[in-house]
Amino acid sequence: SSKARKILLDRFKIVYETFSPKVNETPLKNEQPESLVKRLSLMKANQARLKYKKSFILSADTIVYAKKKFFLKTEDVNVAFNNIKSLSGGRHTVYTGLTFISPKEEIKFYLSKTRIKFKKLHDEEVKQYLTLEEWKNVAGSYAIQGYGSSFINFISGSYTSAVGLPLEKVYTIFRNHKIL
Repeated sequence: SSKARKILLDRFKIVYETFSPKVNETPLKNEQPESLVKRLSLMKANQARLKYKKSFILSADTIVYAKKKFFLKTEDVNVAFNNIKSLSGGRHTVYTGLTFISPKEEIKFYLSKTRIKFKKLHDEEVKQYLTLEEWKNVAGSYAIQGYGSSFINFISGSYTSAVGLPLEKVYTIFRNHKIL
């Protein structure tokens, strides 16, 4: 149900409904990033399946991980400032878990990892970025599809996955199931 995912999914020119599942996104003790995005995307897909029993279900979850720490969705500006400063000058990985459930109850999970390196950011740059409010409710406290892209020196992997929906995987799913 994220705006960024809707924009990406709209590129396929298909009819779909969005659903906002209510799941606790707190990582479990000692949970690894791959396990977290798989667990959360599957939980979201299963909630959607209860409402849309005979439909194709596609769900995703995205997190940012660096320095053995999760950088989850942010609501507090001070947390956002600290997150971006922590990512500044270093590399992090954006993990997106994608779960697909067919009307025949076929369940597939896909994992996408994108490595990103931020340039070194000064406090004033971060403060200026925070005034844009792109950081609200996004993993890592920045939006790669917005002004946050100006922080990036290097990216390896799927750009659309870092936005929140790996279109190369969605395309394959849709083609394999004759949705496209």
